[in-house]
Amino acid sequence: MTLPRVLRCYAEGRPGHWSAICLDLDIAVDGPTLASVTENLETAVQEYCAYVLTLPEADQRRLLRRKAPLSLRMRFLWHAIRNLWTMHDDGNDPKGRAEFIVPATCRHA
Repeated sequence: MTLPRVLRCYAEGRPGHWSAICLDLDIAVDGPTLASVTENLETAVQEYCAYVLTLPEADQRRLLRRKAPLSLRMRFLWHAIRNLWTMHDDGNDPKGRAEFIVPATCRHA
């Protein structure tokens, strides 16, 4: 089983506290800055994938298809659409939201 080449991620926060989630694997992290949660989420995804690939194939299939709850995916979609109208030049929402991608490291033959 393989995942898409990149995983959809979403972050929300304010100065001093940010949360980020990988919508395709339902992995979340917290941190003090957008940069820290972006880096921490990428690390968490890599560690999760490394662990999952050590499991039996049935477990791999189940755990690599574990999406975030629909409510979070819809929230991401709403903010992504809204950002089309309010986005800054740096690609971030002025209200403390950002979308980003993480390279998928879960590759199974």
